[in-house]
Amino acid sequence: MERFPAAAASTPPSAGAPEGTAAVPCAVVTGSGALLPPAMASMVTVVELPVRIGDEAVLAGTAAELHAFYDRLRAGAQPDTSTTPPGTFLEAFRKSPAENIICLTMPAGWSGMDGSARLAARMLAAEEGRERVTVVDCATAAAGLGLIARVTALLCARGAAFPEVMERTRSAIRDVRMFGALETLEYVARSGRINSLLAGISDSLHVRPVFRLSNNQTGRVALVRTHSGVLSALEKTAREMPGRLWVLVFHAEAGELAEQLGARLGEACDVVRLEIVALDPIIGTHTGPGVVGYAALPLVAGEMDGDRDELGVPPIPAPAGRRPPSQPPDNA
Repeated sequence: MERFPAAAASTPPSAGAPEGTAAVPCAVVTGSGALLPPAMASMVTVVELPVRIGDEAVLAGTAAELHAFYDRLRAGAQPDTSTTPPGTFLEAFRKSPAENIICLTMPAGWSGMDGSARLAARMLAAEEGRERVTVVDCATAAAGLGLIARVTALLCARGAAFPEVMERTRSAIRDVRMFGALETLEYVARSGRINSLLAGISDSLHVRPVFRLSNNQTGRVALVRTHSGVLSALEKTAREMPGRLWVLVFHAEAGELAEQLGARLGEACDVVRLEIVALDPIIGTHTGPGVVGYAALPLVAGEMDGDRDELGVPPIPAPAGRRPPSQPPDNA
């Protein structure tokens, strides 16, 4: 996927699609925190959300670089997640051949991404004399944002009209749910999101908070002490999820626990598609290593048709003992 680093240079204004390209109905732009797979490289334009430690840009393009980043966090490094400048978003918007660009952002209250994208959208409108960019605050982040970006980008790739794409995007924002468990509150406290005294008390008691995040709301689901307690608490939340689900299990330096969680979610609810993804530094800075959780989105009719070729992630079979919804019981 084309990526726009925060230091992208400016290019001359355009009047819509770049020369030599054919306009398409819709395209997606989002930030690097959306945890998108390589198979979506041609579907989404990704704007890098910068993370720095001192004067050094954090690189996390490989598993080794990501591991090194978390080692530095454990050693006390204080990353800075500075705002991507509007010019970087403007560059991404200018280069898009789409008649309509949908820019999916993290909540305005959590990141400067939304504000930068909106300013860039106004700048492009002034250059082109029309409004081509719709900036959408997705009211979630990380895996939740990733699911919204996936379903939006798939519709765009299939040539869907802008109103249809926006309708599905809005419903995905409304329906997506995300849950997770932190190894410690230390890194959240460093970011100033909670009181450091409360974080210290929680860590001294060896308690892991299990949280939920959706629709701009966060809350505590449970307090647990062990990995098995984390898995049980997260599995319990999944049993309440309706419909056929697309699930993203996320983690930071907790791959084995994430695999276990994925297996339990597959037993707990109707998981049609499951991905396990590692958090990148833009989110991992605030969670720290050891976090694990999942986001789930109920699918609409026909949404999985043909997706294997597009994403390279095949639908998973129903576990033994759980009958697919389309198959009637034996005594029907």
